[in-house]
Amino acid sequence: MSKKVLIEEFMLAIAIIHMESFQNWEYLVLNIAGMLLLIGFAVYAAQHNRLNRYNTLIYITAIPLVFLFGARLFYLLLYVNLSNPSVHLTDMKLYGFSLYGGLLMVVIYATAAAWLSRIPVWNWLDYHIPGLMSCAFLGKSGCFLNGCCFGTPTIMPWGIHYASESQAYNYYIVQAFNNLQGQSWQVYSDRIHPVQLYESGIALILLFMALYLLRKKAMPGFVFLLTAGLYSLTRLGLFCLRANPETGTFLHLLPWLYLIIAGLSLGVLLIKIVKIRELVLT
Repeated sequence: MSKKVLIEEFMLAIAIIHMESFQNWEYLVLNIAGMLLLIGFAVYAAQHNRLNRYNTLIYITAIPLVFLFGARLFYLLLYVNLSNPSVHLTDMKLYGFSLYGGLLMVVIYATAAAWLSRIPVWNWLDYHIPGLMSCAFLGKSGCFLNGCCFGTPTIMPWGIHYASESQAYNYYIVQAFNNLQGQSWQVYSDRIHPVQLYESGIALILLFMALYLLRKKAMPGFVFLLTAGLYSLTRLGLFCLRANPETGTFLHLLPWLYLIIAGLSLGVLLIKIVKIRELVLT
């Protein structure tokens, strides 16, 4: 048996061990479903732009790897103390990922693939948006079921109660009693904002909006730029409603990243609209 085969079997065994210790299968299934939809819409984009089957196969095969790399990299930068990381880039663990980082890395990868294949970039990215938003919708729904990425306390009637021994319970109740003198915040409610559902719902709206605009044959780039801008603004708004039990080295820069991406996306969209209007009027 070759050394390569032994390494592959060893890595597979590690993955199986981690999966056997995993409890929330709904979280895993929803994220896998989101990835399959992302790949499916990538195939549709490739067919629409007449990319040959061989290049399409290579392209879609790398999408899960690119997504996982981006998701883990962003998690390390934003939610982990780099001087003493609780998770590493190559760890085969079913936690420690940033959805936004994965989506952003896929967009960068898709842009590079379009440029190398001489495909019109704006059309190419437009047809990826339904897959990206499907991934966001299902991924955040999975986070809600898993109890991660939870929100801050609220007295609003739609706030949800957190179960005992959940991540939110351990953060808000257990730590509060253990550190009564050192807490800078006050637990005033046993309800928390379901920020995962907020983001999931907005992603679903953006998904249907993208499908509608694609059907109406909106100008190239309109679907991608509008969705990227609105989704980034959504993340910026929800940042204030989300708890951050794990504060990473660069977490303070995350709102600025949302603002920059939203500003660039909507700014470029506005420029494109103005140019088209000028062409129509001349």
